[in-house]
Amino acid sequence: MRYFEVYAWTECPFCSHAKELLIEKGEQFMFCCLDQSDALLRFLKGKYNWNTVPMIIEKHTEENYEKFIGGFTDLAKYLEAE
Repeated sequence: MRYFEVYAWTECPFCSHAKELLIEKGEQFMFCCLDQSDALLRFLKGKYNWNTVPMIIEKHTEENYEKFIGGFTDLAKYLEAE
């Protein structure tokens, strides 16, 4: 199964747009708000070498595979190219 992890802030418009796009496309996703999780946000920024939210990762359960997509604009381009 493929799904997306979206690390976001509650009040971020780009985070909301990413969630709306995934719903529109019928994709499975997990939406994780990091409003109160500064340490986790710092960890994820370092892990994926990305400094803004949303941070969107494509996951595949069968292959135990993940691909970092980027932010909302990157997600829109990625889904459009499929």
